[in-house]
Parts: sequence; structure tokens; C-alpha cells
Amino acid sequence: MVFQEVLEEMAKFKESLRRYFKSKAQSCVVFERNFKSQHLQLQVIPVPDTPTDTLRQAFIGFGETQGLEFTELPRDIPLTQVVQVGAPYFVAEFDDGPSLFVKIKGRFSLQFGREVLASPLLLNIPDRVDWKACSTSKEEETQAAKAFRKTFQPFDFTNN
Repeated sequence: MVFQEVLEEMAKFKESLRRYFKSKAQSCVVFERNFKSQHLQLQVIPVPDTPTDTLRQAFIGFGETQGLEFTELPRDIPLTQVVQVGAPYFVAEFDDGPSLFVKIKGRFSLQFGREVLASPLLLNIPDRVDWKACSTSKEEETQAAKAFRKTFQPFDFTNN
């Protein structure tokens, strides 16, 4: 099944990225949303080494202010068992422990994951909440991509 192969490859990339960021003394937050679009959004964000409980509580607390009630999702339970394909949802994964999952009903900020991570509690970069405010020149993007590819190479399972 092609869908299962895609999920397995995504899991491998997420694990490779976690190992990469851990080598740089960073924690890794992966969040995924499917809301008001024809495709899901998966983002992998490194943060300075932060206890998972601190990260999890930031998502829960911010979610409460938005009327969201998260459910813990054990790592061994696939997302496909708790949400139908195409249904709106948000999930945050951490380096260890359960993920936080919520089915979206009603209003939801498309920038929710970025709002949590950019908040004063975590990264304290409120000017970076909107991805449009993070644009760089084509040259800067190219250089950053080259630098990342070089340092990520030992962790990239596709090189085997």
C-alpha cells in the first residue's frame, strides 16, 4: 500500500531529524495539521534542549486558551486509528512520550504550532509566528539548504 510506505518513510525522516537535532543539543518538536487545505502540514522545529514535559505543557496551556482539549496519543498508536483521512486535526510529537492530539471543531489558528513555539515561554520570537515574516532571499535559502544537507548527511537514511 503506497499510503503505508509514505507513513513509514515520514517516520524514518522524523527519527533521523530527531537524532540530528539531538547531536546539536536541541529538542525536536514535530507538529502536523490538517485544516482548511487539501493537504496536511508537517513541520519539524528544533528548540534548545527543553524537557518534553515543558514542551507538552506549553501546547496544553496554549490550547486551553484556544478552547482546545488535547488527548495524549501513545507513540505505538498510529494517527490513522484515531482520525479519518481528510478529517481536521492537529498533533504535536516530542522526542519522547506520547503525542498530543486534538480533533479540530470550529475555529482554529493555522499558525497554532508556531504560536506555541514562538511564545515567550519557549523561543520568545513572536515576530516569527507568521511564516511570511520569515522569508529570506533565494541566495540565503540556497546557502542554508546546502549547509543543512552537509551537516545532516550522516543522519540521512536515504544515503544508505
